[in-house]
Amino acid sequence: MREEIDIIKSNIESVVKTPLFDIDNYILVPFDDPGCGPPIILKTLSKLVEVVNIVEVSGGNECPENSLPAIEQALTASKPNSMIFVFTDGYASNNSKLNSIENLCRSTNSQVIILLSGKCVPSGTKTVVGTIDAYFDVAKACSGSVIQLQLNNFRQVFRMIKEISKTDWTEIVANKVGPEQFTISIDGYTKDVVMTVTGEYPNLEILDDNGQTPVIDRIVNTLHSKVIRLISPSVGIYTVKIFCQGKTLVTIYKRREVNFRLGFSPKLARSMKETTNLPLPGKINYISIAIAEITIELKSIYIKLNGRHVKKVDVEIVDRSLGLYSAQEYFEPETSFKITIYGHDQSYQVIKGSTGTLTTQKLIQELQFQRPKIEWIEPKVALVEYKANITLACKVSGYPKPNISWSDDTGHIFPSEDALLETRSVFISYAYIDRITENSTIHCKAESSEGEDTLTMYLYVNRSLTFEVIEYPQDATFEYSKEGQLFCKVDAYPDASIQWYHNDSLVENSDNLEIISDQSMLLLKNMTPQLTGEYRCEISNNVQNASYTAIVDISGVEIPEIELKDSELVLRLDDWVNVECTINKGKPAPKVNWKFKTENGYEEIPEGVSAEENHLKIPSVKTEHIGIYKCEAENIFGSDSKGLLIKVEYPPKIKFYDKLKIVRLDEDVELSCEVDAIPKAEVKWEKKQDDIIIPLDSRHETDEWNTLRFTASSIDSGNYYCIAENYLGRAERIVTLNVLVPPYIDPPPRKIVTIRAGESITLQCHVHYGHPVPSTKWEFIALNSTLTTLLRGSSINDLTLNNVSKSYEGSYICLAENMAGSDTIKIDLKIF
Repeated sequence: MREEIDIIKSNIESVVKTPLFDIDNYILVPFDDPGCGPPIILKTLSKLVEVVNIVEVSGGNECPENSLPAIEQALTASKPNSMIFVFTDGYASNNSKLNSIENLCRSTNSQVIILLSGKCVPSGTKTVVGTIDAYFDVAKACSGSVIQLQLNNFRQVFRMIKEISKTDWTEIVANKVGPEQFTISIDGYTKDVVMTVTGEYPNLEILDDNGQTPVIDRIVNTLHSKVIRLISPSVGIYTVKIFCQGKTLVTIYKRREVNFRLGFSPKLARSMKETTNLPLPGKINYISIAIAEITIELKSIYIKLNGRHVKKVDVEIVDRSLGLYSAQEYFEPETSFKITIYGHDQSYQVIKGSTGTLTTQKLIQELQFQRPKIEWIEPKVALVEYKANITLACKVSGYPKPNISWSDDTGHIFPSEDALLETRSVFISYAYIDRITENSTIHCKAESSEGEDTLTMYLYVNRSLTFEVIEYPQDATFEYSKEGQLFCKVDAYPDASIQWYHNDSLVENSDNLEIISDQSMLLLKNMTPQLTGEYRCEISNNVQNASYTAIVDISGVEIPEIELKDSELVLRLDDWVNVECTINKGKPAPKVNWKFKTENGYEEIPEGVSAEENHLKIPSVKTEHIGIYKCEAENIFGSDSKGLLIKVEYPPKIKFYDKLKIVRLDEDVELSCEVDAIPKAEVKWEKKQDDIIIPLDSRHETDEWNTLRFTASSIDSGNYYCIAENYLGRAERIVTLNVLVPPYIDPPPRKIVTIRAGESITLQCHVHYGHPVPSTKWEFIALNSTLTTLLRGSSINDLTLNNVSKSYEGSYICLAENMAGSDTIKIDLKIF
């Protein structure tokens, strides 16, 4: 409420000075929540102003307000027939005092006017707290009104208070009437008529001789008071119908003046159509004076302000053919004034004319929502000179304020300027059109939430043959991906056509090229290398033609250049890898891709490897990740790539082969030991027998692939160990070698042995070697060729024959054999 109180302080004195009625005393009842009062009763105006000026706001955010008890106290303390104005910014906290207030209003015949500048809304929500109904009930019971306002138009309430009575009018007629009909006569000198109607829910209707409603200015329009002004009323008889509940006071004010016209406008008016009858308050106004007789020359005017101060103001002629003059003056709000003009005719006789008492425009408290309506100030059809600068104007009425725009048939919007002409609902709009070069259809359009209206005028251009090239394409360099523009403008009559060519091909609208509607500009929307080259515009009409070329190049581009910190990485198993491919250059920003080299070329990166933007990531390095990776960056201008070799260090691994190898004597032996290790492993072969290392001799050779080669001998069978070792670990492979050696039996000392019957003899069969260990047996072939196996044994088998007889005579054969071969000896035994 702080701002409202400040406004009251600045306006209270001017309000109470208005002679509304005899004032016996002044009563001020302050209120807050929860208290109110006590009433402060003052005898003089100066004391009231003094007390109001020391009123301060305390507390804050008390909502709803404790307003009804304050109204009750004001009604109780005031005399009958008092007028009580209630200033509040919130709803009533309760209606417990409503019956008492109604009884007091009926008993005192006092009027309560509630000026409400806000409502109660809890913080953070849009839910309204409380209700306005209590105020409605008070106003109804107390013949008052509820005026809802916002802070920015709060001062308008004082206009309503002050407009209850007017002074210094030519004619004032007041009547107390009920609902009835009467007439008002307006002659040729009557320039202003104001009518006030005060009562309960008033309404009125005014009709001229033709049954039409005249143009009116609603100065006040509330539930209980209406004040209207007839705007430039025509001569005639007006019928007034009053519709109201209960008693009504009707007051009619008339003002007459001499035969000249006066108008006010926020801008210098070119005709009286651009003005209104009263000046805007608180602003410098242009005063337009139109003398009916153009032979009269006006020199100055005198303005009498508030019935006291007289000020001389010089005038300037605007249009002598119209008898139009202009002056400037600032008018304070609520100012009353008279204007007297002084001029002379052709014989230099002084001519004087005077207005009645005028005031600044009143701020209307409540306006009905009104659909925009446009009134042309300009003629509907006009002929203008080629390349002339023109200003057009239209007058727009409507509430709320419409959005006013000016355009032509192509949709081109002209610069324009709007200004308030009559408070809150009538505006004047000016459009500025420079160097008009072709016939045009001009639209003034006004639109608001209530609707829209459009008026059209036609401009025809008077011009001669011309062909002037204003602008032609120039060599240019445009930055990559940015917008570029080439111009080819001509001022030609008859109209010339323009065609654009790119590298000798006719340009048509595309994603990257657009010809603006009038053909005068070629828009390169997104500069790429494809848009470089030669551009040509060709201009022609049926009188003349011209051609212009320009070379367009591109800038802000770079071939990609990338960098890898390392070209080779040596890792261990399960290491984490994050390699960045740094982009040093490249416009537009190149796209980065990682690939992996296989025997078929570069392909997708292996499983377990990811590429995120320009980073190559391996969460856990495995041997399958070993290889060459390539980072490639590419844009539309080229590419760059860098290679990365990833090595993984790991302990030796020996490829699996057969664990047993069998060869024959004197065959070539190859024992493989394929080792995989990084770094390279030290590899050696050892032969062990019963955990004893048996040195390898010169027969054993090892090649570069760690293969052990030698020729098998009878002593080579055994376990061979391939041992691979680097600093990360060791691996072994065991191969068991079996050398197959055929048996060999030492020859007997005698092949024929003779003994006597009855003697004993031992036949020797000594197997000297053989691998695997050969099996042996003795066989006997008797003289009759009968074969008998006598004994089976190991490598050394001696056959003993005891007490031999003639039947023992024959051939004895010792046989040794293994999987590698066999050997035999034969001994013939003679018995005598």
